[in-house]
Amino acid sequence: MKRQCKPAVAILVALSSCHVAADAFDTCPSQAFLMQDTTAQLYGVNLVTGNVDLLSSNLGTNNRINGFGFSNHDRYLYGWGYQNNTIVRIGNDYQIEPLTVTNKPGANFFVGDVALTENAYYLYKKGSQYGLYRVSLDEDDVDYLDMQRVIDGASLSMLIYDLAFHPTDGFAYAVDKYGDLYRIDVSTGSKSKVSNVGQRGTFGAAYFDVNGTFYISRNSDGNIFRIDVDGNNPKAELFAYGPSSGNNDGARCAMAPITDESVPATTDFGDAPDSYLTSLASNGARHGVVEGIHLGNAIDTEYDAHVSPFTDEQTNGDEDGVNFITAFEAGLESFMQVTVEGDGFLSMWVDWDQDGKFDASEQLIADKSLTSGTHFLFEDTPLEVTSGVTWARVRYTTTAGVGPSGGVTDGEVEDYQVAVVNSGNSLVNNTPYFLAFEDNWPETGDYDFNDVVIRLNSSMIVSQQNHVKKLSLTGELTAMGASYNNGFAIQLEGITNEDIDTDTIRFYINGTEVATPLLENGTEYAVLKISDDLWEHVTAGGCWFYKTEEGCTSQYEFKFAISLQFNRDVSVSNFPQAPYKPFIFATEGTEHGDTFATNPGRGLEIHLKNKTPTALANTSYFGLAEDATDLGAGATYQTENGLPWAIAINASTNSDWLHPQEYVDILRAYPQFADFVSSNGQDKKSWFMSENADLSKVYSY
Repeated sequence: MKRQCKPAVAILVALSSCHVAADAFDTCPSQAFLMQDTTAQLYGVNLVTGNVDLLSSNLGTNNRINGFGFSNHDRYLYGWGYQNNTIVRIGNDYQIEPLTVTNKPGANFFVGDVALTENAYYLYKKGSQYGLYRVSLDEDDVDYLDMQRVIDGASLSMLIYDLAFHPTDGFAYAVDKYGDLYRIDVSTGSKSKVSNVGQRGTFGAAYFDVNGTFYISRNSDGNIFRIDVDGNNPKAELFAYGPSSGNNDGARCAMAPITDESVPATTDFGDAPDSYLTSLASNGARHGVVEGIHLGNAIDTEYDAHVSPFTDEQTNGDEDGVNFITAFEAGLESFMQVTVEGDGFLSMWVDWDQDGKFDASEQLIADKSLTSGTHFLFEDTPLEVTSGVTWARVRYTTTAGVGPSGGVTDGEVEDYQVAVVNSGNSLVNNTPYFLAFEDNWPETGDYDFNDVVIRLNSSMIVSQQNHVKKLSLTGELTAMGASYNNGFAIQLEGITNEDIDTDTIRFYINGTEVATPLLENGTEYAVLKISDDLWEHVTAGGCWFYKTEEGCTSQYEFKFAISLQFNRDVSVSNFPQAPYKPFIFATEGTEHGDTFATNPGRGLEIHLKNKTPTALANTSYFGLAEDATDLGAGATYQTENGLPWAIAINASTNSDWLHPQEYVDILRAYPQFADFVSSNGQDKKSWFMSENADLSKVYSY
């Protein structure tokens, strides 16, 4: 035991300041110490992963402790105790021992550390009446525990929240709120700016390791950054995700490495070659091992990575979280099975260009939320990939936003060699269209062509052999002036349901994958039934209709996305052309005008002019009212004058087609439309352009 007893003016003061101290720490710990909270609590921090353990929630004070440092001379922690307004010492019982300090300036300090080249504690506070102070911790010194100002805080002015001493060069280092790194000569009180490290914030905890690497922790998010202070123009590299706090102060034995191999390993590393940032020295991907959160069934621990060819698979065989069922083929979806334990976020990177690193643009999966169990995932492979065998990195953790390197507190990282195929697939963007429907068929009604207006985009992945490998469709409902309830679908003529790989169908509405089957049964060719009732997706926003009268919008939108891959080779020349066969149909159980004695239901289809109906259409409706369909002649969905009930408008030169306002006949809104129809599309081909519209009769977005 050590006794610390300063002379006191009064016997009472002397007795209160003389007591038995706790033992010092047995070793120079590899963990860092972090003091947090307005009532001080002490944590141990693993800088490798950012894991924290509560060491003491009761340090014997009801206030803060700041200016925190570890003394390599006597292996005690020192800090400034706000309750006692003095320096406190903390031993291995994690209880404060207030020290009697002379010449205190009458202020609390939150910046400080213990030097290594001398047994002295340095404290700093900005302002001309304060500054940088030296306090000897050597009991044999005549100035033991006497606060001596080295320089005032106006001459040494820094907006810093902690500092730390380098293990060998004798300087203290700090990063201010603007990201400026300073080297401080505490013997003279001078400073020099080393660089701007590229990160801003309140860095309330600062540490060094035995190699002279500097670590800073940002209060707002807990991110721990690593800085090579001896490098050329040092920058802050995100190293681990630690705990955030409004009140942070750090201390550490700067003569210790950050990994202690005298205790069991608690960290999981990846296996890829070190160019992928795998080892600790390269800030490799690593996870603190926490029960109940990992990939697959097994997880190993190590002090550092076993980089390829000495992988975990060879040493421990724990790469069991992901089963890549298919190869990655350019432009197409890959299929994989992922097994996880615990709820967390899955992220994946693939080195598509095989340059030996994971670029930010090579992230295949970002923060996919998963629950415990086995999941089957389909992910799109970019077009620009290099054929061959490359590396993939998979990370699973409760921390969102992790990158391909750096430490996190839990979960697991697994690295895999995977096959990538690029057989020359290319992307073909088809002409975009506006599709406009008049739902009064077989009557012309108000003929305003705003009952259903959809913008449709499509693209294809085409092989070198000119076969369509994949079709992608996206669409948005841009207006709906229908008083009836209509569904919307697209038929792919010449393509059967059996031609489509149903396992890889992807169907999203407003960004959410839809479980309802997309392919309709009972049709000769594939019908993509996108909605049974479009009014289920939008509201009129206090009006009668959706975006057909000025000021009538809605907080809701209807957007869809579809991707299909095919089981057989279909040449581009034999593939249906955009806009394919879009149509609307009557929603089951809803009335659709006086022409029909009963609700017509799914059998009422309204197609583009001269397009054939599906096998589910009720052909008995043809010829009713103003419809002049002649199926034998291939003349469908038109009046005797050739006027259609549905139109497809090229949107490549007209990004926002201005549809007619509610109850405004399209022949009045677009006077050239009649000539276009009567000439079978040979004249007035630009009838739909805004310059050819009566702008007083169309809807303005």
